[in-house]
Amino acid sequence: MAFAQVSDLEFIREQHLRAGMHFKTWGFEKESGLDRFTEFAFPVTYSLPVNRRLSIDFVTSPFFSTLSPIAGNSESFNSLSDSYIRTSYILGDNLAIINFGASLPSGKTKLDAEELEIAGIAANRPLDNPVSNLGTGVNLNFGLAIAQKLGPWVLGIGAGYAYRGEFDVIDIEADTTASIEPGDEFNLTLGIDRDFELQNGKAKLIADLVYTTYRKDDLANLSRSPVFEAGDKIVAQARFLFPLAAFKPVMLTLRNRWRLNNKSNNAALIDNGNELELGVNLFHPVTERLQFKYLLDSKFYSNTVNDSEGAVVFGIGLGVDYGFSQHVAIDPSIKFSKGKINTGPGTDVGIAGLEFSIGLAFTF
Repeated sequence: MAFAQVSDLEFIREQHLRAGMHFKTWGFEKESGLDRFTEFAFPVTYSLPVNRRLSIDFVTSPFFSTLSPIAGNSESFNSLSDSYIRTSYILGDNLAIINFGASLPSGKTKLDAEELEIAGIAANRPLDNPVSNLGTGVNLNFGLAIAQKLGPWVLGIGAGYAYRGEFDVIDIEADTTASIEPGDEFNLTLGIDRDFELQNGKAKLIADLVYTTYRKDDLANLSRSPVFEAGDKIVAQARFLFPLAAFKPVMLTLRNRWRLNNKSNNAALIDNGNELELGVNLFHPVTERLQFKYLLDSKFYSNTVNDSEGAVVFGIGLGVDYGFSQHVAIDPSIKFSKGKINTGPGTDVGIAGLEFSIGLAFTF
């Protein structure tokens, strides 16, 4: 799920409930054969600190997706997303945090041909849709993270394991149900955190490096018995926050995702493109309760081995944070995006997106 996912290093200190609506629509140049993809999601997040060591988080979302081709009838896929529950426990005197999470198939797990097509558009990474992971099975996550202060730096180290459960799709060529069990995942995380004193105020640097390796997928009942093992993934990301004039703070973000070659008997699935994302967020506090947010972001995705799936997308947006009281807050935002996605050698499709989201948060 792309929405409201909780961080593996985050421990919830206050009980809170957040509910909202996220609307996103993409228009495509007619050469693609598609006219528009639209998704409404209604994410709900509930966090409960049981005591000073144990906390529980729950995330789910109903969604409504529609895909309209240039010719023919529109297709829709409406369901409840998979639900995610996580428990976190602090060891020692804030020495380490241990997590156990489960993604439960509360949504539909057997997709027909039309739903599979919509799921493919929803999962397209440059589009960054509200709910991007549809129809998967039971997934289990285990993690341990340790943080230690070393002079002005805070160093964090983490390790995790993810079990990916089986789910079914329709094998269109053979007109049968295909069972897929994605390969389990192992990851290692190294993070740093440091505060700085600048002439105009305090600044902070947060950065981490995540290495993930995968086991081979298990695919049964498929007409061509393909072999697939995802290539190892390395994600480097950093945030730098600092005050500048009326903006307190300015936040610069950088994220780069590398993937080694996949192992497959299908040449079109072997290579992975590099993904670079840059962002600037400006936070302008007006009063103690009111804050404006301005954002610019960009995505630069390189092509895969078949000269497709590369993308260049730029976004600009505006948001508001308003606290009705110490316990109730609202945060509407709007964003416009424009760019292109490569669909094959020498071809690309222009895209334009509009999204609106609003969330209402209650702290108890």
